[in-house]
Amino acid sequence: AVLSGNMAANATAALTADLRLSDKTPAPPAARLKLDTSRPWYKIDGFGGNYCWSNSSPFSAYTLKNLKVAWARTEMKTRQWDTQRDNPGPEIRADLERMREFQTMGIPYVISIWWLPERLFTDPYEKTRSGNFRLVDPAKWDELLDLLGSYLLFAKKEYGVEPDLFSFNEANRGVYVGFTAATHNEAIKRIGPYFQKLGLKTKMLLADATGPRDTHRFALEAASDPEALRYVGAIGFHTWGAGTLQNYKDWGDVAEWLNLPLLVTELGVDAAAYHTRSWDSYHYGLRETHLTQELLMYARPQGMQHWQFTQDYALARVGQGGAVEPSARFWLMKHFTDLTPRKSEALRSSSDQKSVLFTAFRKGNAYALHILNMGAAREAALEGLPDGAWQPYETTEAAQYRQKAVLRSNAGALRVGLPARSFVTLTAIP
Repeated sequence: AVLSGNMAANATAALTADLRLSDKTPAPPAARLKLDTSRPWYKIDGFGGNYCWSNSSPFSAYTLKNLKVAWARTEMKTRQWDTQRDNPGPEIRADLERMREFQTMGIPYVISIWWLPERLFTDPYEKTRSGNFRLVDPAKWDELLDLLGSYLLFAKKEYGVEPDLFSFNEANRGVYVGFTAATHNEAIKRIGPYFQKLGLKTKMLLADATGPRDTHRFALEAASDPEALRYVGAIGFHTWGAGTLQNYKDWGDVAEWLNLPLLVTELGVDAAAYHTRSWDSYHYGLRETHLTQELLMYARPQGMQHWQFTQDYALARVGQGGAVEPSARFWLMKHFTDLTPRKSEALRSSSDQKSVLFTAFRKGNAYALHILNMGAAREAALEGLPDGAWQPYETTEAAQYRQKAVLRSNAGALRVGLPARSFVTLTAIP
């Protein structure tokens, strides 16, 4: 009891307690991590992010400057473009400037549509802007093609940019333009030839679906149509809500069957985190890192685009004086973007502990070994490494991206400490 008996008005009471953990859990055994360097598994271009909204924000410029972006994605703002063709406004120009930077830096990128002008829908002016599964009016396809083509031709002529891939965002759920598997296939066969006719290099991104649970089926009709596949350059999906390991494998299997690059075009954990800012925490960053490791192990993507590298789900904060300050999530992402060699090959790897996830990449003599420890502190015993010096980078909630003392592997073996709830990357030192 904090206080016994009656309490008078405005009376106060207090309780002070010291809490002590009496249980002494034994330290977990060392995780046994095996690496197979005998042959490559799959190729990966690298990691990047979405630059769809707020490209004029300081966060957008900060991530592009301070992370080694290997893939990007932006938005085609067709509602604004429809009324601004003669003089595009600041939002469109900020997007085009960012695309020009991508192209200058050799970063491939996707351009996607969320919203269309109301007149192009079968139910114009009957739903709010966030209304799902809006259908394109069959009688308005010529207008839609002209809208898309005019944007891309302007971008090419005025800014010298051409997106590598084009998609409607999450069309399987209609966020916010909806297609069935059949109409998605037909849309590819309408838009793809039209872009080709205009002399554009932009190809179609198959699916771009959300979330990962059995949504690979949305791609299968177009995947089985040779005519549609002539215009497809890659296949993509989003990860909101996460999925099973089999779900990720299914996506990788479809891409492998089609011999097309697989892109995780929106890498995100919780679509509702936008309302609570729970994304602005180390815990959320660990969940993203865990998801990334699982995708690398089962989906085998060629590129991954984190949501987002702008102020939406931002990897940084604005500090005193308006300076951009990276959050702990930023440094977790930097392990992937900066330490993984671009255009490298994934190597098969394994861990004997469920809470320790291990992935590995190689380009020539450059290696990146990513080790995520979701549990208590322990050691990891690595096997199968080439002998030499290894530089560990370590991120915990208390301290991020710290270079630790150089380690040396001998007879293919090396031991490394894994702090609790940490991400450790080892890079080979030439």
